[in-house]
Order: sequence, then C-alpha cells, then structure tokens
Amino acid sequence: MAGIQIVIPWFLAIPLALLCAAWVYRDAKERRMDTADMWAVGMFIGFFIPPFIGAIIVYAVYLRKRNRRRGEPYAVPAE
Repeated sequence: MAGIQIVIPWFLAIPLALLCAAWVYRDAKERRMDTADMWAVGMFIGFFIPPFIGAIIVYAVYLRKRNRRRGEPYAVPAE
C-alpha cells in the first residue's frame, strides 16, 4: 500500500511560506504581541517540517494564542 504524500515544488513553497510568515508577523504586530517575530519564524519553519501540515498546526496554535483585540483601547477626551 502506498502512502499519501504532499509535494510542493520549491519555487512555489518558499514564496508561499514567506507570504504566510509575513501575514502572521503583520497580524501579531497589529495586535501588539511581543512574540510576532517568533510566530513568523515558526510559520516559515513549520511550512517545511512536515510539509504544509506543520504550517497548519502553527497557524491553529497562533489563532488560539493571539490577542483577541487589535491593539489597546484609548480614551477620547471630552470637549
């Protein structure tokens, strides 16, 4: 019995991994997370170990750990 294998050519995988890492980094920065750079690196590495499934796992964990709100609320001075 043959196993199922996901194969993504390198010329598509690297730009896709960079795009995903950049999106995670930007989203984490907008949510004022101190670990934005670590999430981006984790997404890039997870994209290749195991192929593509690692990126899905990193993304799922990121969605559970990220801040719910975008940034901090601030008071508006009354006039």
